[in-house]
Amino acid sequence: MSHSLNEVGEAKTSELERANATFGSMMRRGRSYSGRERNCVFLNTAKPNGSFANISAASGIDLPDDGRALVTTDWDHDGDLDVWISNRNAPRLRFFRNDVPSNHHHLTLRLQGTGPTTNRDAIGARVEVVVGGSQPLIKTLRAGESFLSQSSKALHFGLGGSDSIKSVNVRWPGGESETFTGITVNQRYQLVQGSGTPLSIEKEKRQTSISPEPIDLPSPESTSRIPLATLLPMANLDYQTFNGDVEPIPNDKGKAHLLSLWASWCPPCEEELKDLTARYQELRRAGIEVIALAVDGLEEGGSSAPDAQKMAKRLKLPFTSGRATNELVSYLQSVHDYQITGAETLPVPVSFLVDANGKIAVIYKGRLNPDDVITDVDHSQGTPLERFARSAPLPGRTLPIPTVSRHRNQYEAQYRFATFLQQRGYTALARSENLSLIKSFPENAGPHNNLGISYIRSKEFDLAEASFREALRISPDHGKANANLGTLLAQQGKIPEALDHLQLAIKSNPQDKKSMSILVRILLKMERWPEAQSILEKALTIDPDSANTHVNLGFALAKQGQLPLAVTHFEKALKIQPGHPDAQRNLTAIRRVMNRER
Repeated sequence: MSHSLNEVGEAKTSELERANATFGSMMRRGRSYSGRERNCVFLNTAKPNGSFANISAASGIDLPDDGRALVTTDWDHDGDLDVWISNRNAPRLRFFRNDVPSNHHHLTLRLQGTGPTTNRDAIGARVEVVVGGSQPLIKTLRAGESFLSQSSKALHFGLGGSDSIKSVNVRWPGGESETFTGITVNQRYQLVQGSGTPLSIEKEKRQTSISPEPIDLPSPESTSRIPLATLLPMANLDYQTFNGDVEPIPNDKGKAHLLSLWASWCPPCEEELKDLTARYQELRRAGIEVIALAVDGLEEGGSSAPDAQKMAKRLKLPFTSGRATNELVSYLQSVHDYQITGAETLPVPVSFLVDANGKIAVIYKGRLNPDDVITDVDHSQGTPLERFARSAPLPGRTLPIPTVSRHRNQYEAQYRFATFLQQRGYTALARSENLSLIKSFPENAGPHNNLGISYIRSKEFDLAEASFREALRISPDHGKANANLGTLLAQQGKIPEALDHLQLAIKSNPQDKKSMSILVRILLKMERWPEAQSILEKALTIDPDSANTHVNLGFALAKQGQLPLAVTHFEKALKIQPGHPDAQRNLTAIRRVMNRER
């Protein structure tokens, strides 16, 4: 498991970046941080063995929420602690009022420091409440007690059956100690540093009305209009006509396109197609061409292509229509997933508004309103900040400061999608996106590294080398750029520099097996046996069942005269992969040498 950074200034490793990317991807797919665990509450039973009782269900907090921050406070001023919990999922905030009846006593204290050695809030003060007949009660005033949260700075003491308080001793953060007397149970006091006299705080009980309210989940037939702050490119993909021919999806430059996916078995789809047919000429005058593609026949056991063709013929669709391909649906699903947290499967109908520059600008889930489409045709215009404001689900204004206007989220979404395009083989489109990122965010190393990979695929090696070097100028410890440049230089015969970059790649990411493999091949070829041995031993800690690694390590050891140890590794290689030719050959040769030496 990748570890978090120990210090703010510590360099991120490729392993950590990869782990963060994987974690972020899981969250975008709707995974739970807590693994769907229910909330738990444990009661201190005050027994000598220090045992706790699980009262989760009895408390009412036993909920499957993805809980985050938890704070305690006497919200209703009745002498016991209530609980606020914030969640990552809905409902985002829950209040739990403590209504457990009790005849026990309590005490609430607020502290005020007067300096110069004590902060005004007295954070760090240690308070000891001395009651009759039991051990003193001790608490420390903290600035935070839970994940991204802070309970009330009023210290609450449950006194149990004790009905008197001998004294309250405060050790202030500056080191001074002070004793307060004249304090009674079931009261609230303010203790001001240096005064020696408690000040009573009068608080009337706060009336809090609580009634259960069911969560109002959206209907499965509900619709959503999602204007995108980050515009992603529409790939040049094909569709099938109802006659079975393969045609490119129209992408006339200078025109917007509404790409709508529908199915013959879907009543909202039919209503949407009727709406688009009735408003077709109006949409065209607004500069929007409609492309309606059926998903019938893409899944086994579902509706078939003839069903969609019959429906299209019956509705007399005036615009381009046909059948979607699996590649098209997969691409549009990825566009959706890279933009929207919670990667749900696309519904039908679902439509994508592609602007005149080939960028996906708006997603419509469920039956759309043609008026929205006509209004949205200009959504992609303007600055990213203006588009961000139009994309917000609630009205408001943006902060006019550089860190906001740079809009880091835009970079992250576009960069992740550019990487996806590269991995899926959309090389030209990925290159275009990376060039766009470099123009907008020139001091980010990732797009330069990705650009270098695209140049390698097109065999433009000089441009690839320049891109990798630019990535390393920006971020010298960029693991992937060092690995890619090292590999490229090794292929070009520039061995000394290749070694340097491969070693830096492994230093950034000790799990980089590919860079280790390339580095080992070079070191073995150069007969640098001890260095090769060191790398191979590290590789075995990552993958102890690699027969080839055991063979190479055995070879390096044999060359250094460590024959018995070399035999051990050749034997392990044969155990993992019986009949491994290199292991068998080397093992036979070494045993002959060892027999002669005897």
